[in-house]
Amino acid sequence: MKAFGRRARIKHTEYYQCGKGCDLGFGTILNFQTKIGTGMGEQMLSRKYYYLGTQLPIDRFLTFYYGHPSFQINNMLVILPVHVFIITMVFLGTLNPSVRICKYNSSGQFLAGQAGCYNLVPVFEWIQRCIISIFLVFMIAFLPPFLPLFLQELVERGTWKAIVRLAKQFCSLSPVFEVFSTQIYTHSILSNLTFGGDRYIATSRGFATTQIYFHILFLRVTGPSIYMGMRALIMLLYENVMNHPKSGM
Repeated sequence: MKAFGRRARIKHTEYYQCGKGCDLGFGTILNFQTKIGTGMGEQMLSRKYYYLGTQLPIDRFLTFYYGHPSFQINNMLVILPVHVFIITMVFLGTLNPSVRICKYNSSGQFLAGQAGCYNLVPVFEWIQRCIISIFLVFMIAFLPPFLPLFLQELVERGTWKAIVRLAKQFCSLSPVFEVFSTQIYTHSILSNLTFGGDRYIATSRGFATTQIYFHILFLRVTGPSIYMGMRALIMLLYENVMNHPKSGM
């Protein structure tokens, strides 16, 4: 980054190694993602990033942003708005039973004689559209990574085998693992930006010959993933219970 900031030219050479894949344990994957997230947090706090962000022209700055911190920032922008949306739903769920909500007829016209009511029906419709858009974005985000595998199976083994292979990917909860990975990246970089304490984590590429005890693995993933999911689940249950009797959501 120092050479790049001083307008030097850097020769980049890529080498491809063809070899068999290795089975990685869950702990190895967790350590690797944590190392990547905390390392990017340290880089974002460095003076070099400040110099490059304030002195580069817009075209080179966008290229630098795309190649370096954009992946981690995108993970944060995926997770944090979901929590803000859920908290907003909790506030609306708390408000719903305590106020008088305006009513509309079947044709969508406002009924007269409702002085002092709160027009929250457009807000509820906005929430429904947001929920539908979340599912659409979820499908758009996770279907393209499976497309090359589906096309390969389609060409080599036929349509039925390709459909079965794609179904196995979803039945194995592969999209859920992608959500978990995004949460690990987000938690790692936010923890480093807030508290610091980055350190090198050794992640070997060998076979997972040792098994981690369940309680140790559980404690490693509770903070960044499980607790966050349980908080969201409890808030969603609360919002559903508070809104169901009156709003019909």
